Amino acid sequence: MSLLEPRARPFPVGPFLFLLLITAGCSDRGVGGDASDGAAMSAARVSPPDQRVFSELGDFLNRYWLRPVPAQGAAPEGFDSLAASLHPETCGLCHQAQYEDWQTTVHSRAYSPGLSGQLVNWVDTDPATVQSCQVCHTPLSEQIAQLRGTDGEFVPNPDFDPSLRNQGLVCAACHVRGNRRYGPPRRDGSLEPSPPQGIHGGVTARTTYFEDSRFCAPCHQFAAPAPNGKSLQNTHEEWEQTRYAAEGVSCQGCHMPDRRHLWRGIHDPEMVAAGVTIEWFRDGAGEAGTAVELRITNSGTGHHFPTYVTPEIVVELWLEDESGAQLADSDTTSIIGRRVKFEAGQWVEVADTRIPADSSHSVTTRTAGSAARAQARVTVYPDEFYRETFEGMLNWSLSDTSRELIAQAHEEAAGSPFVILEQAFDLRSGRILEEEMSPATVD
Repeated sequence: MSLLEPRARPFPVGPFLFLLLITAGCSDRGVGGDASDGAAMSAARVSPPDQRVFSELGDFLNRYWLRPVPAQGAAPEGFDSLAASLHPETCGLCHQAQYEDWQTTVHSRAYSPGLSGQLVNWVDTDPATVQSCQVCHTPLSEQIAQLRGTDGEFVPNPDFDPSLRNQGLVCAACHVRGNRRYGPPRRDGSLEPSPPQGIHGGVTARTTYFEDSRFCAPCHQFAAPAPNGKSLQNTHEEWEQTRYAAEGVSCQGCHMPDRRHLWRGIHDPEMVAAGVTIEWFRDGAGEAGTAVELRITNSGTGHHFPTYVTPEIVVELWLEDESGAQLADSDTTSIIGRRVKFEAGQWVEVADTRIPADSSHSVTTRTAGSAARAQARVTVYPDEFYRETFEGMLNWSLSDTSRELIAQAHEEAAGSPFVILEQAFDLRSGRILEEEMSPATVD
């Protein structure tokens, strides 16, 4: 069976619902924040300029992540077009390394074909739904076509820049408020701002909050929906319950090593492989009735493995005789992931086999007398929920624009799996016959 082919599911899928991100995005729970402030700001007028100044950490925690991020407003006197630009390629003129890293990330593709192919259906009829997604995927006011006017109704946004929207989570979304630049402490830990004579007045303020996991939480932690009492996106709370939080290892410590703007996760084979330890165990020397175990331990991930509801990890284990032929009825398959479905107006958890931090998941089989070795393969499907969803959507009546985008998204999701382990284990010697493969994409 090709690993790119749709697979039979031990988890019931239920009806295809493509509102996952929309429904989840309706929650404005920012860790340490007040969502009501954001609603008030956006209702003040169509595109309110941001005049806030953050004087201390507590103030920053509560008010930095108003979503959508209030418009920057008129550029200060002395700013030229480069200084006033919110486009990441402009930032890259001076911050080349950061820009090149960002280009490789999911953040740069946050306004993806899968998202835009859905939102195009509601741009005119349901702008509230559109905004509920965009506040994380394209959070700047300048990236959103319609905002609430003074009467609470959605009206065209005069500051809207579609080319900026199409670039997803841009540099300015994290670093620019009211045309002022914010950032982390200097590498020596000091909080001195940059000299003001820089192209955009330097870095206005530095704060340790940029190195705090709470900075990531507004978009990586949903309060609702929460099937089975667990939020669809529960990464921050999962992290808080681990030793990593107690030891002061933040999200940025792993996902932005040495401050690089990488944010790699479930789509990165090397990072996924480094986050787990995979071991063989046997009970006996290979004679009839001997148990063989493949144990996967979440040894290096500061949250559940995987953390979100979209990926699945498929573990396959089977036995072979001396000639390499697979023994009948010796194969077993286990799926690591969280399955949810939308049923009777709410999200329901169907299964949750994810591995909490520092915990293990085992797949076992028993040898037959003719078994000489065990074989295992561990394959990561980063976008399995999306693959299924977009496949179902292609059977719907869609506009030409929506269909083209969803077809592209389906192709990308179907092409995302990769193998992190493929090994043979000798049942007699207890040794690995084929060393662990370097993580590779699935052909």
